[in-house]
Amino acid sequence: MIVQSPSALFSATAIARSASFRQDFAAAPANTADTVNISQAARDLYAVHVTQAKPSASAGDDTRAKFDTDKGTIELDIESYFAPPTRQGVNLDSVPLLMPSQKNIDALSSYVSAHMPGFLADSGILSPPTHITYDAMGEIQLPADYPYATEFKQALENNPVMERALRTTVALTSHMVEMNKSIPFQQEYTAATSQAEIEAVVAKFQYLFSNNRHYDSIALNFTPGGTLSLTHDGKPLSEA
Repeated sequence: MIVQSPSALFSATAIARSASFRQDFAAAPANTADTVNISQAARDLYAVHVTQAKPSASAGDDTRAKFDTDKGTIELDIESYFAPPTRQGVNLDSVPLLMPSQKNIDALSSYVSAHMPGFLADSGILSPPTHITYDAMGEIQLPADYPYATEFKQALENNPVMERALRTTVALTSHMVEMNKSIPFQQEYTAATSQAEIEAVVAKFQYLFSNNRHYDSIALNFTPGGTLSLTHDGKPLSEA
């Protein structure tokens, strides 16, 4: 039995999915560029950088933060990063891609929390939904009893920066949670000293490589004041 190293298994998958994401986005027509489906491919790389952003009417002054990217730690302006693409398009090879790190999730969560009250006020919405999830097709899911569901969805259409910030927060969180599941496997694999031990470890963690693998459901949870927190399968992100 031949077993690849865990780093090869996971990094190769991530690289392949990243390349696929780049190609799919580059080929997409302009009117579909604002949609990032939470498919498994989209779980791995989740942000589209664009230029000539127009801050929302309710935007605060502090829209910049340091992010972990594939090009190192870079300070980015969140609203420029998530603004809709221009007619000239985007050279995706030059875009710093956000990594699924706690730093990035915290930075995006802080942005959303700070700007959610103004985002709601701009549309006359009195309160945020208690939580937001996305289905397998990337469609937003709001609580059935949320009285401003129609207005909230329209507000997101009118504010693509907030829409993309929410989606990307979910996507990065999902990927980080799933990567964390592989840590015990990598530790035991590295500690194995024989082919028999390696095969035993692979068998133990076979579910990580199954086509029917379970992916945790990520939820964006809001207080009445608009402060964001995240959960996976109902558990705090700190337990990921």
